[in-house]
Amino acid sequence: MNKNQDRYAMPVPPAQRARLEKMRARRAEARAKRDLSFSLRYLAMMLAGALLVGLIGLSLQWSNGIAPALLTGAVVAIVWIALAVALRLLQRRSAAS
Repeated sequence: MNKNQDRYAMPVPPAQRARLEKMRARRAEARAKRDLSFSLRYLAMMLAGALLVGLIGLSLQWSNGIAPALLTGAVVAIVWIALAVALRLLQRRSAAS
């Protein structure tokens, strides 16, 4: 008896086993050819997220005045961009090893 295998499970028919193997191969191939570059789509989503988070930071500090609100929004947007770049670089590094 193999570990983590249900002894009462029905055996998988050969056609379904072949289909599962084909799906595993497709997933492995898609995982291998993942694009982890700074594409236009990635940059646009990163900037859109920074804009949204910056506006949220600005709106939360609006009652304290315009200067602190603008500063908070800008800092939060810059932190968002830095985190997005760092995470993409970590993804590249983990995919390379």
